[in-house]
Amino acid sequence: MTICCDTYIPYDYATKNECLKYIESRCMGIKNSLKRIEKTSEQLTVRCPLAGDYLAILGEPSEINWVDNQLRIRNWYKVT
Repeated sequence: MTICCDTYIPYDYATKNECLKYIESRCMGIKNSLKRIEKTSEQLTVRCPLAGDYLAILGEPSEINWVDNQLRIRNWYKVT
């Protein structure tokens, strides 16, 4: 999986768990801090107001669905 953010170098992760841990670390441990912007079959875009950037998570459809579900289950998304 790959995460693209404000830096010019994308972050590549071998497993979806490593990718999820990186996203959670960007939230600085504060639940309900991510905003889900867009989800397609190959990309999930979230906004992290604490870090002040957008994260575009790229991967296979099954990986994108898994990460999205885990973020929802673990209460990382803002409730609006």
